[in-house]
Amino acid sequence: MLIGRRFGGDRPCEDGARLRLGIAAFVRHDGGYTTVAVAVALLVSLTLVFGVAAAGWGMARSADVQSVADAAALSGSNVVAAYSTVAQVLDACVLSMGLLGVIVFGAGMVLAAIPALQASAPAVIDAGRKILDARRDFARSASEGLERLESALPALIAANSASTVSANSRGRVGYAGLAVPFPPEGESDFSRLDDELDPKEMEEAAEELRQASAEKEEAAERARDARERAWRADCVDDPMCMRSRAASLAGLDGAANPDYASPDEWRFDYARVRAANYYLTRSLDATEDGSSPDLLQRSCARARFYPYAHEVISEATCIEGDVTLIELPELPHTTDGVRGTSLYRESVWPCTTEGGRRVLHCSRSCPAATGADAGLDSLEAIDAGRASRCATCRMDAAAMGNVADASTNIDNGFEHYWRIVVEASRDYQAAREKEQECDERMQEAAEKSGSAFERAMAVLSVDRPKLRPPGHLGCVAFVMRGSETEMPGELVGSFMEARSLPPGVAISAATLAPDDATDGHNVLSSVFDSLSERSLLGGLLDGIASLWGNLLVSYGSAASSVSGAADSFLDGVGGVLGGKVASWLRGKISEVVSAAGFEPADMRLRKPVLTNTQNVMDGYGGSRVQEVRKFVEGLPKDPDEVLAACRDKVRESLGEVEVTIAEIPIPGLDGEGIPLTINVGDLMGVAP
Repeated sequence: MLIGRRFGGDRPCEDGARLRLGIAAFVRHDGGYTTVAVAVALLVSLTLVFGVAAAGWGMARSADVQSVADAAALSGSNVVAAYSTVAQVLDACVLSMGLLGVIVFGAGMVLAAIPALQASAPAVIDAGRKILDARRDFARSASEGLERLESALPALIAANSASTVSANSRGRVGYAGLAVPFPPEGESDFSRLDDELDPKEMEEAAEELRQASAEKEEAAERARDARERAWRADCVDDPMCMRSRAASLAGLDGAANPDYASPDEWRFDYARVRAANYYLTRSLDATEDGSSPDLLQRSCARARFYPYAHEVISEATCIEGDVTLIELPELPHTTDGVRGTSLYRESVWPCTTEGGRRVLHCSRSCPAATGADAGLDSLEAIDAGRASRCATCRMDAAAMGNVADASTNIDNGFEHYWRIVVEASRDYQAAREKEQECDERMQEAAEKSGSAFERAMAVLSVDRPKLRPPGHLGCVAFVMRGSETEMPGELVGSFMEARSLPPGVAISAATLAPDDATDGHNVLSSVFDSLSERSLLGGLLDGIASLWGNLLVSYGSAASSVSGAADSFLDGVGGVLGGKVASWLRGKISEVVSAAGFEPADMRLRKPVLTNTQNVMDGYGGSRVQEVRKFVEGLPKDPDEVLAACRDKVRESLGEVEVTIAEIPIPGLDGEGIPLTINVGDLMGVAP
């Protein structure tokens, strides 16, 4: 058979010659390829294709173990990130509820310092106490819940990462491994959550302030009543008043006898001036009426009474302001009343000697004054025996008392209404003195309240709990690819010898880093929205829910946000009704909140990121190569065994599938709240 030419020649081989193949075995004389060339080319191509595919498969599967380790490390840190968010939300709730309760207490103190509103203070103070009581119980349960969850974190991290490793096992390639938190045990300190803030001192100081304020309000009410009584006696005809009687009896009008429309624009001194004008006019018009001894006596008595009344009323003290001093004289209208005045002691009455006796007369015009002049003497002389009463004019202390007796005791006399003014002024003076006493007590109680508030804020302004859970430095994942894995037969077949992929190990680490693109305030806003939907606060407590929302959502904001929220809330308490003590206390509370110096929390959400394994180990305290090697050697080879062991550990730590870490209370609803529940399956990535 001829299969070609030697050296490409065209002569056939001679019989018996050795067959020698040259280029002609692959290329024909006309330049085309021979069948042998085509067969060889196909064989080589297929061998190369399957060889490259086998190498690619091997390299890909070899590298996959690192990807699985990366995924396991990230899934372990995911658990730490979720825990960190839960812990931060709970801390935000505890802090904001503490601030809420203390600020509400402060508002109650300010209300207690406003006499007109002090009756509403107990409800606000009670609300503050209930908030702090709820906050105390919540802080304790949150502390216990976080400690419980933190103790289970290593198992949860292992379970979640083992689930990720198991999920990446496919077909012939199986993986076993999990992530280990560094440090393996939590170092968080939750004791500052349960700081045992006791509102008792604030409550006692506020009650002391409220009692003093209530007494001041009672005194102020008495003062208002006394002022109104005096104003009505001076200006309102019922049936008559000083103003109308002064116009009728003395002809006073205009500036000498003004009218005042309300007690708010009226002063006691206005009645004093009116009375002084009245008695001055009456004294100037007074004349002796000698038509009869009785009329003579009365006219002479009036002529002495009117100047006396003008003098004592003109000299009376009548000060109203920060200091009140009203000393209006009561005009005598009885014998005993006259004896207590200068009318009884002044020596203005003429005396004569009648029948060997010294007799006192109302005037030298008295028909019985016929004897020798015996000088002047006082009404007191009759009672003292120095003179006798004239039987004709009968001038004595009783006669002087009769001048104002009728006009004092009947409602058409000027003195009747003046007496009402005088009595009201004494009630007013006593009430104002009581108010002053209460003001001093209120200031002392306000200072105690401010100090108690400051100490409560000092408890809240300590450093927040340090969150150092297992894995806060990072999570290191160790993943093993199972024992030798046979290459697929389709890749080797007739073109390659059967090969297997050797076992492989990969290590990876992940840690948490703040995500600048996220804002944890949204989480707090969602929490507050859920709570506020169920709040039933109303009335004076209407702004408490809004205040809590501002404090909760501003947990990660500057301290000025806390101060601003407190100021805004306090601005709605009392308004213009507050006095000096309330204004002082409100300023003190605002100053304390502003100076508390709350450090804003970093509310950026944490996300797991890959990092160099050595960084995590160095942060834990140096190289841990021996520990890593020992751990890797001790890993179960079966992924199901690893996952089952992790699940058992989680069940041992937490028990239920859903675990309530704490129940966030709702201010205004006793015993009700929003449970903060963690689904263990969500943290593990699978149902336990």
